[in-house]
Amino acid sequence: MRERLSLDMMHLMGKIYECLPAGRTSLLDYPAILSNCMELLSAFSGMERENVNRGTGWLFLSIGRRLERALFITRQLREIARPFKEIDWPLLELMLEVADSSMTYRSRYYTTLQPVPILDVLMKDRANPRSLDFQLEHLTELYEKLPRHREADLEAMHDAMQRLREFDLGAIRYPLPDEEDLAAKRVGVDRLRRHFDELETMLLKWAQNLSNHYFDHVREIAMIIR
Repeated sequence: MRERLSLDMMHLMGKIYECLPAGRTSLLDYPAILSNCMELLSAFSGMERENVNRGTGWLFLSIGRRLERALFITRQLREIARPFKEIDWPLLELMLEVADSSMTYRSRYYTTLQPVPILDVLMKDRANPRSLDFQLEHLTELYEKLPRHREADLEAMHDAMQRLREFDLGAIRYPLPDEEDLAAKRVGVDRLRRHFDELETMLLKWAQNLSNHYFDHVREIAMIIR
């Protein structure tokens, strides 16, 4: 990739490598190390977005980013698609922090953290660049711009996005930790988990089809996504 990146971007890559510890490091040192890496990676990402030519290579780069983020968010959201015990509720705050969506949540919901509002922000908010809907919409747009894209794979992504938007979060109910018979009082949570399982399976198959179609020298039969 060296010939495809500017000198400034290669300089940042070198800085990222230099900030990683060469030998044994105390666990207490890692917050500072990770903070430096995050700043350098953010700078690299900003230069990529502003300076890289919007050719086919950039399309694949952007598809990779959106695909990885979509898979990560799907797996994270699946963690709250289950019965909640009292010890599990701090997980909600951590999910917002990881998705850099705490301010978005606080500005919209003037209440304590609740699973369904968090699902709304991280799953269906089209304006949130860290939401699942945002990733699927941009994946679809980027894939459609690729030369010789497969219509079946494009249709599968449209279908996944439509199913996500039609999922009724209002029908889900999480019982509070102090309620009795939690399993009997939760509504729609199991269906939500199945939805995330199916979405992850589809995204992995879609990624494999993309790899087979564009990167494998030996052409393989693309898997059917349904």
